[in-house]
Amino acid sequence: MSLLRHLLVSITCVLTASSAWSAVQIEDTITYLPTALPDNAACAWEPGIAKAAIAHSEGTLVPLSGTPTAGDTRLSIQVIGFDIERSSRESQYTVRVRANVTQGGKLLATQDFDEEESFKDSQTACSALTQIGTSLGESAGEWISQTRLPACDEACTGLHPDETIVVGAEVLIGDADAINDTVRIDCHFQTALVTRLVKAFNEGDTPPRAKLEARSIDIEKYSGRRLILRVSNVHALGGGGLSGPKWMNMSGELRDGNMLVGSFHSHTRSGRGLTTCRSVDSLSESTVEMITEWLSNPSLDAKL
Repeated sequence: MSLLRHLLVSITCVLTASSAWSAVQIEDTITYLPTALPDNAACAWEPGIAKAAIAHSEGTLVPLSGTPTAGDTRLSIQVIGFDIERSSRESQYTVRVRANVTQGGKLLATQDFDEEESFKDSQTACSALTQIGTSLGESAGEWISQTRLPACDEACTGLHPDETIVVGAEVLIGDADAINDTVRIDCHFQTALVTRLVKAFNEGDTPPRAKLEARSIDIEKYSGRRLILRVSNVHALGGGGLSGPKWMNMSGELRDGNMLVGSFHSHTRSGRGLTTCRSVDSLSESTVEMITEWLSNPSLDAKL
């Protein structure tokens, strides 16, 4: 069985897009990063990626035809990682591809896919790569069929997925009574959660395409790629289960320039924590796990 992992970031910039969107043309030529070139060309396996993507896109993808125009929306696929490890009985293939959707040279959406599979030495490299290419294409087709693309006008500059995501050093407070002084001062909630989030995102099992960096700035005035976090309510009394349920409500926005890339509202509940700060720590841990997962594949109006 193959192990298919959706990696890094799946990022879509959302402006005033309509759910109705004309077909996306997929380029039939699959390119390679110089660092991902295979040692030898075993066979022409790459066209199977585009073919499988079209078949699994629910009509979203069509073959590239005619002379491209600036207004065309196009999907290109590039092999960014290629490795074969051979042993006495089997060969381990690891192939990573990147799907980019552009319009007039502006990046509208991007997603990386990684396929890792072992094959017996009796199976030819051509057969193995064809199978891997089909699986990668199927995943790309399913992804584009579920992705809402923006109407990117002249003011839109597209996405910048390789730029650092900046987050404020402190979580913003949505309402004056969102947290009490114990949570804010004694538990250091606003900075502790950000520190934990940065570490969890940057050091996860799947390395992110771009790092998350905390800065002591007015994050709402920062114009670059940024994550804005707000807390609207923390209810965390000590005493464990005897003091009743604890909860934390937060929201966040991922922005790239003037574009809203994704947003979420989270609600975390916990019965743990013999002290207020331990309760806050438990709630923060669960909240960070949810935000980290969302940030790896951001979407609009996500309910975490």
